[in-house]
Amino acid sequence: MKRWSIVAVGGLLALLLLGSASPFFTDVAKSKGNEISSGKFDIAISREGTRYYNDLKLFQFSGMKPGDERTFEFYVKNRGDIAVSKLILVFRVSDREVGEMSPAEKEVDNTTETGELSKCLIVKSIEVYRGNSSYAINGVSGKTLREISGEGLELLREQLAEGENIRVAVAVEFSPSAGNECQTDSVKVDMELTAEQ
Repeated sequence: MKRWSIVAVGGLLALLLLGSASPFFTDVAKSKGNEISSGKFDIAISREGTRYYNDLKLFQFSGMKPGDERTFEFYVKNRGDIAVSKLILVFRVSDREVGEMSPAEKEVDNTTETGELSKCLIVKSIEVYRGNSSYAINGVSGKTLREISGEGLELLREQLAEGENIRVAVAVEFSPSAGNECQTDSVKVDMELTAEQ
């Protein structure tokens, strides 16, 4: 019986020791209502750099003749709160005949439905202005609008931060060697700017 008493007392002591090893105080901290949201990624264009739009007609030149040069400018602004690391400009051109062909044009133009003007408009330069610095877009000078149509032109050399903008100037010359095939022609120039994070 002594043996059972020793075992019972030992078991009771073990229970007491185990019970006294657990804490008497407890506490809980909680965190509720946490959120994760995405930022705003948005670019827009402007003629003067004051009001910005997602869709805007930037230029219209009429009455041009061989040797004439025109420059149009536009601004691109990061209206979002995420930096833009890549900005691609793509020209999409479509030629058309406007009105009735002149007698001089009829002699040399055998495409009565489609104009040829985009192959006579030479890109002199595309310049990007940012703050006090500027740089030219390489590989476009001397090419025609038709040749660069559909080609992606990278406009940024460094990220465009929230609220920043760039000014882009495009100089185009009506080829001095253009012939009568370009009379009464028109070219529709659509531009698409695609930004990437």
